[in-house]
Amino acid sequence: MIKYKADDWLRPKVEIVECERATDSSVFVNGKRRAKESANERYLDSFDEAKSWLLDRADRRLQAARNALQRAQDQLGNIKGMKEPQQ
Repeated sequence: MIKYKADDWLRPKVEIVECERATDSSVFVNGKRRAKESANERYLDSFDEAKSWLLDRADRRLQAARNALQRAQDQLGNIKGMKEPQQ
């Protein structure tokens, strides 16, 4: 049975993987049990599903980076606007 392994470790990629069998939570590849869902990998039924999963993760990372940039810019603005405290 063919599965599409979406891998988001270091460089996002999708690989075609031949699985001997699958359960609700696992696939068996070369006699080894693999979780269908882990922190950085998913075994999915189609390329489109695998690509969509990678796109979703990349979009969430981008949004988190934008939020972090906005917080840093706000903090920089606050620091630039600081006045010397009065005694």
